Amino acid sequence: IDINGMTLIERVIKRSKLIKSVNHICISTSRNSEDDIIENIGRKNGLEVFRGSLNDVVQRAYDTAKYYQYDSFLRLCGDRPFFDGKIYDQLITSHIKNNNDLTTNIFPRSVPPGLTGEIIKTDALEKCIIKTNDPIDREHVTRFMYNNPSNFLIQNITCFNDKDKINLRLVIDDNLDLDRARWIAKNITETNNDFQTNKIIELAKKWELIKTN
Repeated sequence: IDINGMTLIERVIKRSKLIKSVNHICISTSRNSEDDIIENIGRKNGLEVFRGSLNDVVQRAYDTAKYYQYDSFLRLCGDRPFFDGKIYDQLITSHIKNNNDLTTNIFPRSVPPGLTGEIIKTDALEKCIIKTNDPIDREHVTRFMYNNPSNFLIQNITCFNDKDKINLRLVIDDNLDLDRARWIAKNITETNNDFQTNKIIELAKKWELIKTN
């Protein structure tokens, strides 16, 4: 998907390289042939690529983490062109300091979709694999943890208290989201995909006003 002259996944890749607290970045995608293009773009941008199950995303994430010997990892979905690396750095710091199983900002949600952050301990993900075979649990990496919080050490980091900000959408799930993202990207003045979240939020608010008028 093109967003103002750059593909969505390349925006995510370039933005991910600005996160200071990670020491390795990889793409974890499926073995299915339609995802060959994802592997090709990843390798073109200097990333290693791990391929696993399409539907058992928990197993794929775990296998990826074990392959690269991650004790914990930041889960960064490919539909977030405007995520904030500084928020993720804060989550990573807290995760390491408190030895959490899961460090997040959506339990309860304190960021708009598109700024969600989850730092996951690999051993905690193994526990999910042992405890659930539910296809829905296995498709959504952290669902079992959120539904069974007493079994895991979960820390939530509050980023925003303003409901108007939290209710914005900075993710791309449908054509309306895509229109918004393209408009925001067109109006970003910063180069090298290095922009401030407060500016993205203001642009998202402005787009909503334009759309409703």
